[in-house]
Formats: sequence, C-alpha cells, structure tokens
Amino acid sequence: MKSVKFIACSAFIYALGARAQTPAAPTPEDLQKQIQALQQQMQQMMQGYQSQIKTLQEQIDALKAAQSPAAAPAPEEAAQGSVPPIPSAPPSPALQNPAISVLPDFTYSSGNDPYWKSQNAFQVREVELALSAAIDPYATANVYLSLENGHLNAEEAYAMFPGLPGGFSMKVGKFYADFGKQNAMHTHMWFQADQPLALRTMLGDEGLNDVGVSVNHLLPTPWMSDLTVEVTGGRNADVFGGARSDLAYNVAWRNFWDLTDNANLEAQLSLAGGKNATGHGTGLGNLSVTYRYKPLSSGTRASFLWRTEVIRENYRGMDGINRSTGAFSYVDWQFTRGWFAGLRADYAEHPSDPRMHDKGGALTLTFFPSEFQKFRLQYERIDYAGLGPRNALVFEYGFAIGPHGAHPF
Repeated sequence: MKSVKFIACSAFIYALGARAQTPAAPTPEDLQKQIQALQQQMQQMMQGYQSQIKTLQEQIDALKAAQSPAAAPAPEEAAQGSVPPIPSAPPSPALQNPAISVLPDFTYSSGNDPYWKSQNAFQVREVELALSAAIDPYATANVYLSLENGHLNAEEAYAMFPGLPGGFSMKVGKFYADFGKQNAMHTHMWFQADQPLALRTMLGDEGLNDVGVSVNHLLPTPWMSDLTVEVTGGRNADVFGGARSDLAYNVAWRNFWDLTDNANLEAQLSLAGGKNATGHGTGLGNLSVTYRYKPLSSGTRASFLWRTEVIRENYRGMDGINRSTGAFSYVDWQFTRGWFAGLRADYAEHPSDPRMHDKGGALTLTFFPSEFQKFRLQYERIDYAGLGPRNALVFEYGFAIGPHGAHPF
C-alpha cells in the first residue's frame, strides 16, 4: 500500500514538472514583430534584384550602342489630319514580293443563243492574273490583269488607304464601281456562267469600271452601315461616254443586319450619274438585297443565298428621255459538301427602246472539289425581243493557283 501511494505521488509530481516546462503561447505583439522582420527581409531581397536587373540592362544598352551606328533622330510627329511620314527603315522583303495568283476560266457552249454563238464553242474565256501587296505601312495595292482573246487588259489596278483620319478609307486607281453587288464581281466569282441580262443590256459587257477615286466611311448607326462616294472618268460608252472633261459620280449606301446566328440580310442603294455621248445626262439607280443562310453546325456542308437587284436607267438623248428597267434574282443552294444548285430569273428593257425587252432564266449545277477548282453545268433559256426563245447549254471549268485574296462579303 505504501508503494502504491509512493508511485501515485511520483506521477503527480512528474506531471506538474512537465507542465511547468511547456513554453507559453506567443502573444500578438510577438507575431507582429515576426511579420515585420519578414517584410524587411523581402524588401531587401527585391531591392537587390532590381539593382541587378538595372546593371544588366545598362550592359545590354552599352553593347547595342557599340555594335550599331548612331541612331537617326526620330521624325517629328505628323500633325493631326496629315499624311504620316514615310518610315526611315527600309521595306521588309514581304513588301517587295507581292502575292501572285492565276485564275483561268474555260467554257464550252452549244445551242442557238446569240450571246454564246458569237463566241467559240471551246474557249479560254479569260485568264486573270492577280497581284496584291502592301505598298508601305499606310497603303496596299491590288492589280487584276485580264487576258481575253489575246488582249491583255487592266481589269482593276488601285491603291487602298484603309486608315485615314476620321475613320475614312480611300481607293485610288481603276476599279469596279460600288453599284450593286454583281457589278463588282470578277468572272470567277459569278454564281452563274454569265452575267445577268440586266447588267449586260443596261451597263454593257464591262459594267461600270473606270479610273477615279472612291471614299468610304462607316456610319454611326446601331446596325452595320457605310457610305461610299466615287468620282470616275465616265468613259462607259453604253451609259455615259461624255466629253473628256465630263465625270461620272456614284453614291452607295450599304446596310447589314444579323438576323440570327445563322442568317443575315444586306441591302444597298446605289445612285450614279454623268453625261452621255449626246451631251445630256444619264441617271442610274440600283437596289440590291441579299439574304444569306449558313448554319454554323453544318460547317461546309450547307448554305443558301438569295440575291435580287433592280436597276433603273434614265437616258436623256436628243429625242427626250428613255426610261428603262432591268432586274434579276437568283438563289444558290449548297445541298451537300462541294455541290451547289442555282436558279436565276432575268428581265431587261432595252435602253434605246424600252418597249423592247428580254426575259428568261438559267439553271446551274456547280461542283467545287476544293476551293481551288470549279466545275459548272448551266442551261439557259432567253426570250429575246424580235428573235424569240433561244437556248444554250454551257460547261464551265476554272481553277486558281497561287495565294488569292479573300473576296468582298
């Protein structure tokens, strides 16, 4: 019994001794001092790193100065609204090597349509040579040369200034007028094998294409909208053809709306005018409406486009004013990958005698093995004034080699 009491007393004394040796918990003042000490250590480390970085940067600058000649003084900043100065640095190799592409177009036609019978059955209808490059940091250049029947023609050749003050852009040179959508399309961009009757009859085979200046400005509207003003030489013999000092003018107002994630609508109103060969004036109007449907989920397997244009022409001659109207509407339906079916309706009054008019349509089937090749089969039936119905079957093949820029949307 005495031994048990002795053991219990010894354990109690040992526990009291162990508790007395346990360190006391740190106070908030101790913790604050430790934090301040750590902060001072970090500041000292950061100052050391900054000093080392500054020393290394000074060594790098000294090496650059020793290896290169003295830098030329920076040009003075251009005044607001003026053309910026030409950079003193030489142009890069990319500026001196333009992108070049070649786009031939071949056709075979049969039937009794006078438009196609006036051409060879098998023919290289056109070979387009396209060149594009940056002139300098402030302008780009586009040149499109067309080889037709052994004759080389500058279809378009212009410089584009995209970043002018005030949100303006400018085009200078030879270009297609922004008169509707179809007028500015090159041959390889057509949705059918030929141009609609209204353009061929009222604007001629070359359309509105001349040398001049075009200025574009994005309008501050809730929807996408821009305004284009163009002044050209007025040398289209079918529409203007005035004296050397006469000019032609064109104003285009384009509007664009996203209807859904898969569909959009575009509407454009164009007005053009100038003097004609009689010394009187010619006025033109165009209303173009385009609906596009492209399901995002289908990728490249499905799409639908519907475009309609109406053209009105007032031609004042020696015997008064001739008022003529032309219109066309077509659909282009992609029903599977690479395959498109199209249908076009045409109507055109003759500007020289509006009582005479042509009407008809075309049915097309187009296959694109890739974006670089095109096969097209087209059946066309036109009822010409004074001739009656005429038919044509056309096979078209085209390809592209080299980098070719994106087409206007």
